[in-house]
Amino acid sequence: MPNQFKIINLTYLESISDGDNEIIKELINIFIEQVPEFYEGFDESFENRDWLKIASFAHKAKSSVLSMGMEELGNKDLKNLELVCKQMVLNEIENKVDISASELNEVEKIKKSFKGYEPERIEWVKKNCNVEKIKELIDKFNVTCKKAVKELNTVLEN
Repeated sequence: MPNQFKIINLTYLESISDGDNEIIKELINIFIEQVPEFYEGFDESFENRDWLKIASFAHKAKSSVLSMGMEELGNKDLKNLELVCKQMVLNEIENKVDISASELNEVEKIKKSFKGYEPERIEWVKKNCNVEKIKELIDKFNVTCKKAVKELNTVLEN
């Protein structure tokens, strides 16, 4: 069946539920209930410049949006948001004069998490590591999820 939606693609949900519409609707409802938590978490964390918290929300949101078939938002935008925020933390710590043991540990943890990514992506992250890019990626998440929720509500109504 061709995808009739612009944002969502329920192929994954259909495959894991064996086409059971009640399970699909339950999973859609869970996603719709989660979205405001992501909006609030991103907004509050951005306001507080808590880059690690934004990275954590991006990581958590990624699996949720992927389950609704939003591949680009999950695999590209949210992954980039997570990595850019981690790079922000790296930059902030590395620019300090006195680095604590826990900060040094955080640097090692972040650098380790970057291993395995293709060099082009890491270069992109370093080049786009700024507050404006973080805001842009959060805004894209918010706009895309609002459209997705509208589409998902039409699924629930039918």
